[in-house]
Amino acid sequence: MDFKRFVCMHKIFVITILIGCTIAIWHFIVGVIQWDNAAYNIPENVYISWIGGTIFFSQSYWFYLVFPLLVSLSIGIEYGYLYRKRYFYQIEVRKGRKKYTTEQGVKIFLMGALVALAPLTLNFLLTMTQRPLIYPDPLVSIGPYANEVGAYFYYMHPMIYTIVFILFDGMFAGAVALFTCSLCNVLENYFIAAILPFAIYYTLSTISGMFDSDFLSINLVLLPGYGVKSLDGYILVFIFVIISVALWFALGMKKDL
Repeated sequence: MDFKRFVCMHKIFVITILIGCTIAIWHFIVGVIQWDNAAYNIPENVYISWIGGTIFFSQSYWFYLVFPLLVSLSIGIEYGYLYRKRYFYQIEVRKGRKKYTTEQGVKIFLMGALVALAPLTLNFLLTMTQRPLIYPDPLVSIGPYANEVGAYFYYMHPMIYTIVFILFDGMFAGAVALFTCSLCNVLENYFIAAILPFAIYYTLSTISGMFDSDFLSINLVLLPGYGVKSLDGYILVFIFVIISVALWFALGMKKDL
């Protein structure tokens, strides 16, 4: 009943899912239906045509830039509001602190992940209706280069590579949701708590662009077809996931919350 009521009340969550799917459909129309790769002698296939295949199209850039904002707004604002209304306190008392913290953390993580997974999966499936599942060509300058992380796996097993990356992006989105809700537990203004994760994300991407480095460009690390030259960006994402989970449980188990 807790989860059902949380979702039913969560209008912003539904809106952000629709925004993400709208960007995905927009890319499908412009980047797949209206775009003729053959005119540029680029082999047509789903792996370089979907929204995660290249940053060439503006829809790819905007989606990977704003989806953390969609996650933090959709989860943070409603969670912050209910938290201030002491809605969760009643459930916590009934279930117990440890069980509540675990169950609520899983729900928040999955809801955050869905904000990224739904549009990406939709776009990839739509692209499959128009583009063949032929392997990407490493001689074409779209996709990871030979000296970039995961390039060999991408060209040998592109479907598995794509699925792993979609799940990877979902994991990051889930961590953003947990981090946002943790901030809502400690900041009085839950709107600021919902904006702060994106502000950090955007600042890191801006700094990375200024110094021409992939390390802090999390938006590029999350893009399957871009390719990065070191594991640093991925390590940073996993550290963020660990911190988000640890912060959620640390705050959730405090006696004064």
